[in-house]
Amino acid sequence: MPGPAATRWRKLVTARLAETEKLHPGRGPLAPAFWDSRAKRFASRMSVATAAGDPFYRRLRKATGRRTTVIDVGSGPGRFTLTLAPHVAAVTAVDSSGAMLDICRRQARAMGLTNVTCVQGRWEEVDVPAADVVFSSYVVTLVADAARFLTKMDACATERAYLYLGAYTADAIMDPLWRHFHGTSRKSGATYLDAADVLRELGIEPEVEVVEVPARARFKTVAAAAKDYRDQLCLADTPEVRKELRGLLADWLIPRDGGLGVPLKTVPAAIISWPAGGRSRTG
Repeated sequence: MPGPAATRWRKLVTARLAETEKLHPGRGPLAPAFWDSRAKRFASRMSVATAAGDPFYRRLRKATGRRTTVIDVGSGPGRFTLTLAPHVAAVTAVDSSGAMLDICRRQARAMGLTNVTCVQGRWEEVDVPAADVVFSSYVVTLVADAARFLTKMDACATERAYLYLGAYTADAIMDPLWRHFHGTSRKSGATYLDAADVLRELGIEPEVEVVEVPARARFKTVAAAAKDYRDQLCLADTPEVRKELRGLLADWLIPRDGGLGVPLKTVPAAIISWPAGGRSRTG
């Protein structure tokens, strides 16, 4: 039976996903098609070029070397996979989206990387060899069964496992817009504190570090921003909605780096890690 922390996690995640499904039937983030349709946009925003200065990447570099094997769980288009690959023995990128992995493969070829393997499927279901380091970036908060997800990460790591996720909720920024269009606040999601509690419930004592990362969202135009926010806010694609949202964003976004960005320079993120086999040693 799942413990209180895992049960709380499941309730938070399923309630939030159900809210999305109600507003956008069949188009929620559990469907591979959801990520397939966003692959190009995601790759342009979270490119390899943005990874080098990321505190999570710096932490991974300290934990890896030329002989290290790595698994990137929920790799997307390969932001961390491709940045790490030149410095390690091999990286396995696992993702449920074929479009995301296609971008990862193309970029690996363009970079002359021959040590990147892409595996399509849900992490809990794929069969991959163990690796020295296993990590996952901004994925677990979409997974209802966090205990199963994290247990597999621990089982597949021979040295250390890492989680990277927000140390705040983006709803703190989006809530005024969500309330404006939907008349109520959004269902609360699971947080890094909940993830740490699930790990402890599994008998793993995590190390937690909160870091600051640049707020990277950039848009060329207000119309481009409105398209992105309309998606996040689960709004209908109508001329009326587009016009109203553009008007709201025009007064809120600020000029930054040749485009438009949110009025935040940085946002907090959490790096959670534990030694491989942490469950067997502390449980």
